[in-house]
Amino acid sequence: MNNKTPYISAFVFFSLFAINVSAQTPDKTKEPAKPVVTKEKATETTKQDTSKRNAVTEEVEVVRSYKPVLADAVKIRRSPNLSDTKPFNPQVKYDLIDKRLELNSGIRELEAQKLAKEIAEQRQNNFAKLAFGNLGTGLAQLNLATGQDPALQAGFNFNHLSMSGKENQQKISKQSLSGYGRSIGDEMVLEGKLGYDRLGTYFYGTDQMGSFTNLNPAKQRFNYFNAEGLLFNRTDADDETSFSYAAKASAYIFNNAFKAKENAVIISGGLGKDLNKFHVGTNAVVDITTSKDSAYSFNNNIFKLNPYIKIQTEVLKLTGGINYVNEFGGNQRIHIFPAASLDFMLIKNYLTIFGNFGGNVEKTTLKGLSDVNPYINQNVLLKNTVEKFYVSGGIRGTFAPNIGYKAMVSYKTIGDLSYFVNDSTERNKFNVAYMTGNTKVIGFDGELNISFSDAFNLDSKIAIKQYDNSKEDYAWLRPGFTLQSTASFKIVDKVKISGDLLFQGETKAKIFDIPSNFPNPTYTAKAIKAFADISVGADYQYNKQISAFFRVNNILGNEYQRLPYYNNYGINILGGVSYGF
Repeated sequence: MNNKTPYISAFVFFSLFAINVSAQTPDKTKEPAKPVVTKEKATETTKQDTSKRNAVTEEVEVVRSYKPVLADAVKIRRSPNLSDTKPFNPQVKYDLIDKRLELNSGIRELEAQKLAKEIAEQRQNNFAKLAFGNLGTGLAQLNLATGQDPALQAGFNFNHLSMSGKENQQKISKQSLSGYGRSIGDEMVLEGKLGYDRLGTYFYGTDQMGSFTNLNPAKQRFNYFNAEGLLFNRTDADDETSFSYAAKASAYIFNNAFKAKENAVIISGGLGKDLNKFHVGTNAVVDITTSKDSAYSFNNNIFKLNPYIKIQTEVLKLTGGINYVNEFGGNQRIHIFPAASLDFMLIKNYLTIFGNFGGNVEKTTLKGLSDVNPYINQNVLLKNTVEKFYVSGGIRGTFAPNIGYKAMVSYKTIGDLSYFVNDSTERNKFNVAYMTGNTKVIGFDGELNISFSDAFNLDSKIAIKQYDNSKEDYAWLRPGFTLQSTASFKIVDKVKISGDLLFQGETKAKIFDIPSNFPNPTYTAKAIKAFADISVGADYQYNKQISAFFRVNNILGNEYQRLPYYNNYGINILGGVSYGF
């Protein structure tokens, strides 16, 4: 009885509280009570002032859902049977769904929007240019090429330039024709080229001081036919055991307006094998050249062999080998030189240290001499130049992504160094002579390249040479200082200006006295003054196909000399149009 007392008290308390609340706000919309609910009646009679108020009687109906209380738990008097150990194994069936769990806790990866298919730009494969100038200058250029086929390429080039100066028969005319083809396969590349070059000029040189006259200058003409074939295999740069090979065959025929002729066949090739960090290979050249003139026929043949081994890492490239040279034919000499080179990247992309060490033989040919000096005499002496010792070293790299540089110092010991000297009887023609003994050459070469797309470009080269020969007073007609620079600047969208600078220091020319004292002729050292040649130009791009240009060469009008008695053409104004198709 004592255990039930708290529960009964709580029940009576909550019942009276509910009756009081319902009495204050009676709800007359309630439906009749259901059987599951209880009904209670309360009567309240207030008697305060019987003379002023009558008795009030009100019936309140309370409706609430049935809620069992804890006291009902005592009605359950059945205890579980703890001794029942029979296992219960429910039959459970699983229906697995193959669905990826979506994790929404992380940041969802952005999906790139597909770009619209871009139409490839149609480039012009062909180009034509035509221009005229004040010195009777005519310029024509035509370049034809196949489309952008990555496997097969072919083309044709034609160039023409003619000009006349103020001197008697101061004329020059150049033409060149060439065609090429290239086949790029999966494993091999084949290339071929055919060409013809022509140069016409006159021996117009004369002495302004009147030491000789040249009223009827002789005409000179050079013809050069050449052919070339090349093949090499394609290798994977990441393959550390690849095998590479290359072969090249070339030939040319050269002649001039007199009786000088020269033909040559040159076959060269190389093999190489990568062995992890090592590369073993060899290069070979066979050069068969025959030079003829009215007084001689000279066979000047050379065989070169260069076996080497190379060690290459990400920062170091070291090559060592030998250079075997065998001169046969008119000359009979064998030379063996060391051949080594070093490239060490001190700061990636910014500073690389390099060096070279060895020697070589440079062949002297009529074609090579005529390219440097088109006013050579007949029956010039041919002798190969030997670099007995050569060492060089320097640095290269970039100051910034668009600014590159290179600086190099070198030292050479050269035997039979060639130079040009005026003929003692025809001073407007040049013979070829060779310095006796060894000539030591100390040099410095520097380059600076700046490229900001089409906005600005600058390329500059400087060369300083110092010659020392115990038998000769000077390095005849070899400049000790040269500076070449070319720049272009885009001032607006369609206009670009450009400029070129060539500066050459003073040189010395050997002029034989007339009459010469044979066999020991006397000579005078003639100074060839330093000069600067500055050219400027402008290009206007009307549209993608048509453009116009205007150029002024040698804007200072210096009639300087590179060779004694041969003045330059002076100021030359040139203008024309170009068309791409």
